[in-house]
Amino acid sequence: MEAGDLFGDSEKISPYLTKNSVAFIPKEPPILSLKGVTLTPVCICPECGADNKTPWSKARGRLRDWAAFLEEVQEIICTNESCTRRFVHAYFFEFPLGIAILNKSAVLKQMLIWFETESGQPVSMGSEDDDMELLWDPFFESIPDWADHIPLSLFTNILIYTPPEDLEGVLLGRRGTPLFGGIRCREGA
Repeated sequence: MEAGDLFGDSEKISPYLTKNSVAFIPKEPPILSLKGVTLTPVCICPECGADNKTPWSKARGRLRDWAAFLEEVQEIICTNESCTRRFVHAYFFEFPLGIAILNKSAVLKQMLIWFETESGQPVSMGSEDDDMELLWDPFFESIPDWADHIPLSLFTNILIYTPPEDLEGVLLGRRGTPLFGGIRCREGA
């Protein structure tokens, strides 16, 4: 299967805020930090603009901290007494300087090349006639510890398009984790 225009209008849509998308840079330590890529919750109230502190004082940086944070912190209550709105926080995605962010089709193409080259075997994503959701399973099966060996630029590009709720599954190799949050293999792609 070719990694053509599978993504349509969502080619460069990421679930994260980056230096290019916002002027705000978090002052708190990140919840997750891997290979120079960090994710920090952004708790700015969409109603009044108040900058709220992340309600998390436990350990930070490791994958297990990320999983616990996602489970325990579902929403934020604005600390501005005249507002007190409930809202879902965003995440600030920071990565090393000099890494170019590719579009999703280019990332998928680079993934196929890297995984096939490193494993010495083709990565089967299904046939072009299949109408199915693309999953991470074929990548995990070819190189189970891929995150330890993949180049930083490709690692960064994979994570920037992986939704927060799927990061743990992608990094740990959980079966059934959708590719880039869920895309479908479609004929002619």
